Amino acid sequence: MIKRSVTALMLSIMLLTAGCGIIEEAGQTLNFATETTDYLQSLTEFGQDMNALAEQAVTDLDARTDLKERLLALKEQVINYEGLQVPDYAKDLHQSIAEYNATLQQGLDQALTNLEQGRAVFDSTGIPDTISKINELLNQINQLAP
Repeated sequence: MIKRSVTALMLSIMLLTAGCGIIEEAGQTLNFATETTDYLQSLTEFGQDMNALAEQAVTDLDARTDLKERLLALKEQVINYEGLQVPDYAKDLHQSIAEYNATLQQGLDQALTNLEQGRAVFDSTGIPDTISKINELLNQINQLAP
């Protein structure tokens, strides 16, 4: 009788422990998917706004300041995304995004330099192309969703 109770208790603990791992993995997966989608969407929105922001920044000091703040915020988002916990199944996707992020960071640095020097902000930055590739990736991700 005691042997059965101990066995049942051990089996319950093992199932509960395994269940916690499954729940944790599901939470990690959901967090990664949400964070990645939000991140890629914010890049897409920036891509849609960047030409108008650059045009305004040429003649308006407040718009120039706003653009600089937006570029710095975007750079911070890129850096923060790198620290995201990635589930095993998404390692390749995350690696693709990380490669785009490296290019994007260089482009953001160049855009900030261009802005400070009074040149066309997005010339020679590669940002439009990188955001276009990220949009393609976002479209692929969205097609995977049911």
